Amino acid sequence: MTITQQGCVITYLLFESGQKVEIPHLESFTGGGATNTAASFKKQGIAVRCFCAIGSDAAGQRIVEEFAGQGIPSSYITTLKEYPTGSSYMVNAITKERTIFTYRGANAQLDLSIIQEDVIASHSLLYITSLSQKATQSLPNLTAVAKKNNVKVAINPGSSQLKIDTLNLKESLKNIDILIVNSAEARTFMTALTKLDETYKKLLQTPIVACRSLPLNMLNKKPYLLETPLVFENYSFSLRNFFKEVLTMGPSIVVVTNGGNGVYAATQESLYFHPSADITVCDNIGAGDAFGSSFVGSLLLGDPLENALRNGIVNSASVLQKMGAKPGLLTRKQQQEQAQKLPKDALIIEPL
Repeated sequence: MTITQQGCVITYLLFESGQKVEIPHLESFTGGGATNTAASFKKQGIAVRCFCAIGSDAAGQRIVEEFAGQGIPSSYITTLKEYPTGSSYMVNAITKERTIFTYRGANAQLDLSIIQEDVIASHSLLYITSLSQKATQSLPNLTAVAKKNNVKVAINPGSSQLKIDTLNLKESLKNIDILIVNSAEARTFMTALTKLDETYKKLLQTPIVACRSLPLNMLNKKPYLLETPLVFENYSFSLRNFFKEVLTMGPSIVVVTNGGNGVYAATQESLYFHPSADITVCDNIGAGDAFGSSFVGSLLLGDPLENALRNGIVNSASVLQKMGAKPGLLTRKQQQEQAQKLPKDALIIEPL
């Protein structure tokens, strides 16, 4: 079912109450931001360790065994006997979008304060995925320790961090080098910042009454977020203003992904846009993790930002074409080969 709200189309997946719904196919995969990105970094040839929490159950054991098969040490995985491993159940719609029922389980009990400073200092990069509850409280100290030891920090926060734990994230940004969010998360963060501090209302533009609607072929190829405001309640703000404001908080690179439209990135000097690859989507779970880990991994391995964007796009596209977050992950060589096939003139670079 679809309805419109202020000109935007909102789609709902409905189930009849009291009915048993037969399904034609069922698959099971390991997932979660930490394990998805760990697998992706390893696939790129980068030595990686994963900090996460699991239960002492079959699901947790499956993750440990999968890591062993990938050559990823499990020494930093916390196993909790009192809580089961976090799990999600996903129902795919005809549009390939999905509704996710999530149980945090052991994830909600992850305590990042137990990570010793020498452990952080012994690594070149700290990549932080979505945190919840207890783990979010450790973010300012964790990033400060990384900064103190000249360890690069990249973060792809979840919606709860952006909306509920805004203050912790804002405080941590001075120690963070790369921030990656999607367009909906950018709206959430700006909304939360405005409610947190009245000074951010200066970024808001004139009231708007509807979302701009463009044909799908234009959405896929044009950087329309540079012309179309991001909506905040009855007001809006520009993507440029979002980039400029967040860059003053600490990060040297800010990235906003926008699904099938493409990816926007900004530094203090330049704004970049690259459209998404033209593919048929099978399943969109894990696409954000695939992009972020490949983008950051490419920068870590010395690629310029332009190439990092291309590598991230093709890695994400590969994951989108397979079920699950990990089966489609590409090696670094495969990413580079696929990136060479992207249109040379697709990348747009202009002053911020």
